[in-house]
Amino acid sequence: MSADRVIYRAKWVLGFRDGAHHLLENGEVEVAGNSIAYVGPAREPAAEGVEVRAFPEGLLMPGFISSHAHVCSHVGDRMTCDCGRLDLFSCGFLNYLPAGRDGANFLAPEDPEAGIRYAIGELLKTGVTTVVEMGGEVGGNTDTMVDIAGEMGIRGYFAPGYASAHYHFDDRGRLHYEWFEDDGEEQFEVACEAASRNNGKYNDRIRGILVPVEAVLTSRRLLRRTREEATRLGLPVTLHVAETIWEFHETVRREQTTPLGVLADEGLLAPDVILGHSLFYGGHSQTGFPRVGDLERVAASGAHVSHSPFVFSRRGIMFEGFRTYSELGINITLGTDSYPQDMFNEMKFASILGKVHSKDFRAAPARDVVNAATVNGARALGRDDIGRLSPGAKADMLVVDLGRFAFGPMQDPIKALVQIGNAQHVDHVMVDGRVVVDEGRLTMVDEAALLAEVRANAKKVYDGYKDFDHAGRDILEFAPPAFKAW
Repeated sequence: MSADRVIYRAKWVLGFRDGAHHLLENGEVEVAGNSIAYVGPAREPAAEGVEVRAFPEGLLMPGFISSHAHVCSHVGDRMTCDCGRLDLFSCGFLNYLPAGRDGANFLAPEDPEAGIRYAIGELLKTGVTTVVEMGGEVGGNTDTMVDIAGEMGIRGYFAPGYASAHYHFDDRGRLHYEWFEDDGEEQFEVACEAASRNNGKYNDRIRGILVPVEAVLTSRRLLRRTREEATRLGLPVTLHVAETIWEFHETVRREQTTPLGVLADEGLLAPDVILGHSLFYGGHSQTGFPRVGDLERVAASGAHVSHSPFVFSRRGIMFEGFRTYSELGINITLGTDSYPQDMFNEMKFASILGKVHSKDFRAAPARDVVNAATVNGARALGRDDIGRLSPGAKADMLVVDLGRFAFGPMQDPIKALVQIGNAQHVDHVMVDGRVVVDEGRLTMVDEAALLAEVRANAKKVYDGYKDFDHAGRDILEFAPPAFKAW
């Protein structure tokens, strides 16, 4: 049989033509090398010598694009489930990311490589074939990420993040940030060099991106430098902005405008920029700040928003709202952000919370959230060769097994995918023509060994919490378990 040609047949195929996804029953996709050669009705018989893989109860669709993810094991976010400091205004990461007592780094005991492998495995097993990584802010050295991504087969955008300042807690546990003497210039130069050097690696599966990790920690000068170098190097930009209530009010206090207003001033509302979260704007119900046209400026600029509804709902925060952004013409993408790295969760919560916010069952329909997970992400990255199944596109795709008991009777497989589907229903994943998940299992790592390793690493981190905490509390004092021990 031909080693570089394979035909996939499925009960349903979500193909792309005339500028949109279309659902095809009893369809076929032919892969030639790392590209798609044919999408359409099943042809009989198959060409002689070409392998045929049949999924009689499967939905074959384009691989998901996570436009915002931290590629690590997320021991900090897992710790702050159902708990955290009230003075941080519902934020999760500010509980553990700043330097703690005597400058301690909460995550220092962890071996980041296992966490990187775990996160990439988690992404692939849930059908994410392209990921935008947020500068190694949590996961560690991005050159290591690039090599692990190359080995494990995912498509991704990677580069070191940079900032003008850093967070720390004082001896009473109060949050501060301090500006670096060089305003982050050294970090910026390292990031630009790495983004350029890694751009195109591993058969162009790895590309560069510029990541000033947080708008509130980036000076106006460094934001302008980012705009200049992104244009010169032809690289996209992403950053966290309007992510926390604390950030919103600190920016207004410091800059006399909103976080999105600062980006507008410095040229970072633009078609090559993905705005990580972009939750809190003038007029949002939790800011106590009047409407000042923030979202209208985003829409007019062509910038894209990465929405991660699941992680924020855990902190009691909701996007306001999916319909509001989309009706303004803002391109909404989906990111898996923290744990779990699961696009099914993000689609489900985007749809449900979008309806709850609008108080309208018509808001955030299945069509729109599937687009957000696929073609909208491709658009945000300036690409028409991913996020879709069409001739000439990259062979990035997944098969969801709709024959599972959970799906029950179906009137529409796409609506069932969004309302019922989860990561355990992913049967098969291909990236760039390479099978990375088969029969629900990763093809390149020992899953049991990897899980044991990340759990052992997490225990080391949690056991050291008292050395990080300003009051010397242990992990069970800060984050008590849901139930008392027997």
